[in-house]
Amino acid sequence: MFYRLAPNYWLRGWEKLTQALVNRQDHQIRPLTAHEFQTLLLCDGETELNGIPLTPEMETTLHTYEADGIIAPCAQPTPLDPDQYYRYYHNRFVQSVFWSVTGRCNYRCRHCFMDAPDAKLGELSTAEALDLIDQMAQCGVLQVDLTGGEPFVRKDLWELIDRMLSYHMTIGKIYTNGWLLDDSIIDQLKRRGLHPDISISFDGIGWHDWMRGVNGAENAALRAFRLCRDHGLKTDAEMCIHRGNINSLPQTVDALKSAGVEVLKVSNVSMTPLWQCNSQGNVLTQQEYMEGMLPYIDWYYRTGRPIRQLTLGGIIVLNQELPYHIVPSPYDGTEHCLDRHLCGAARWSCYITPEGRLLPCMPMTSSPQQERFPKVQDIGLRQGLSDSYYMQFVNGRVRDLMTANQECAACKYRYHCGGGCRATALIDGDCQLMGCDRQMCFAWKNGYTDRIRQTAEQAVEAFWPQHP
Repeated sequence: MFYRLAPNYWLRGWEKLTQALVNRQDHQIRPLTAHEFQTLLLCDGETELNGIPLTPEMETTLHTYEADGIIAPCAQPTPLDPDQYYRYYHNRFVQSVFWSVTGRCNYRCRHCFMDAPDAKLGELSTAEALDLIDQMAQCGVLQVDLTGGEPFVRKDLWELIDRMLSYHMTIGKIYTNGWLLDDSIIDQLKRRGLHPDISISFDGIGWHDWMRGVNGAENAALRAFRLCRDHGLKTDAEMCIHRGNINSLPQTVDALKSAGVEVLKVSNVSMTPLWQCNSQGNVLTQQEYMEGMLPYIDWYYRTGRPIRQLTLGGIIVLNQELPYHIVPSPYDGTEHCLDRHLCGAARWSCYITPEGRLLPCMPMTSSPQQERFPKVQDIGLRQGLSDSYYMQFVNGRVRDLMTANQECAACKYRYHCGGGCRATALIDGDCQLMGCDRQMCFAWKNGYTDRIRQTAEQAVEAFWPQHP
């Protein structure tokens, strides 16, 4: 009897994740135990299992994985497809790469992290971009999310996408302002069998044009949302909150929901150099932002949870199903948080800037300290994901922050917040990678974390008394 992996499964390994099963359809990763891995290695369609003494654990694995449709018996030897055989990558595992394919943009946003109107960070040449994609494949990258600038202004974008698809990478999400998103782009996606999520910024009814610096931006975004809805593409929106649009959230949610959007994240505008110059008096202090957002917790439940997920940045994540998640309280208040990584998100994904720099996240592009991180052109992606300043940060722990930051180490809230977000510390805090996240400091030292929890509990009890 021969067993063979189902066509949509691969065997892969990376540093610290040496034995894994990849579902090619959704690129979900299943770490394997030793006996599971040994069993699946035998399911190559060519190994006669009747002549191999299997342990009871391997027998159990065989039956379980056959029942789950991961393997299937075959009467005659049937080799696997080449990509299905075990392959090991000498670098850390990266679930997805978030790549700014260009620093150029057709908008003139008042707050851009990378000063996209002037393309400060430029873009890689076609040859450099294709080489980067080749390196991603050599590092076992499974998914790429595309952003800019505005990704659709890049004329060779489809050439880059086709190179990714040649390596069976998934295009998970595309971030766009929506202006260029039309039927022809949807057709290009469909021809390639792509169904990426589409994320479009939308800064409030009556305010989006002002924030994005282009007349007609609001109508273009809503049209793009409706187009995606009509073609079955999932969408989400991000809204920058400022003094001018802080009261427009209910109308904005209504407009977005009618256009098929079910997920919205709102945040105070990051204090980038551009926003400092172009805010025209609309900057909100952290206290003004907190006080302005708290009533929307009650509003969300009082109005019947009108959108599937509403994130009030730095405050709370609200869902149509419980539980909610209080953002300033990521840890349990014990010393266990010291062993947690500085940034959980950076453990599973990485960001690559338009100029090829490897960063933990996009907001760091607005800080001069980004230059401490390496460029892929200089050291190669594999080294960047194995032995680099970037990896020093990714492997860093909360205890490292406490060692470097005496103010955090002495704070009585340190085991609740873990020092906060490193990008926020760079932009809105001390402007140091290991500095204080002043937004987190403000929330804890002024009692806002308790207020957030109390507001949410009271709203759920009042407007959702029969919650599950």
